[in-house]
Amino acid sequence: MKIVIKSLAVMLLSFVMLIMAFPVTASAQVNEFEPRLTSPSRSNAYYNSELNVYSQTGYPMPNCVAYAFGRVYEITGEKPLITRGSAGEWWSINKRKGYYEYGQEPRLGAVACWSNHVAVVEKIDGTTVTASQSHWGGNYFDTTVFESGTNRFGQKFYGYIYMCDDYFKELEQQNTQNIKTRLTEKVGDMNYVAPAEKEIPDFSQVELLKKDDSVMINSKMLQNAVNLY
Repeated sequence: MKIVIKSLAVMLLSFVMLIMAFPVTASAQVNEFEPRLTSPSRSNAYYNSELNVYSQTGYPMPNCVAYAFGRVYEITGEKPLITRGSAGEWWSINKRKGYYEYGQEPRLGAVACWSNHVAVVEKIDGTTVTASQSHWGGNYFDTTVFESGTNRFGQKFYGYIYMCDDYFKELEQQNTQNIKTRLTEKVGDMNYVAPAEKEIPDFSQVELLKKDDSVMINSKMLQNAVNLY
């Protein structure tokens, strides 16, 4: 009976520790996002007339709004809600229509808006932002590095439209659900009666946590739980 109680105590403690591990194991933005730092091919459907509404209506790349539309489409797999307007109009169109949240904080996949230019955030290092872009009548594709919030290209900075945030939130929820499913399976594996001939249950095949320097298990807590009874 004592062995069964010890097993249940360890199982409960492990459950609590795995629940506490969720914040460091679920990070969709970091794990799922792949920055685009090289030019898309001209056969890429997100950037040509196959899927890109700007290309379909006679305003193909090189064009910053055609690129931003295509890049957001590429990241999320869903057609962006902003389907018209020049670069200088995207900020006001989004605010007026209430399509996406917006603000002054850079986020991966966000569209940075200036008075007549848009670009897509690919990397963030503190306040330094790397964005991908295209230029009307100029470069088909390039990247730019700038300090968040600063005016660029002789234009006023408006802010960021968070066009990919809903996608990232959905990924995060899926990741969390996957972790919960694995947790349930692990707890189920631990729900057994240890062999009577063993004084202490053998947990050698139970993998409590994936190795992660950011997650620490207090062995003293585990020992106390085992010796509680």
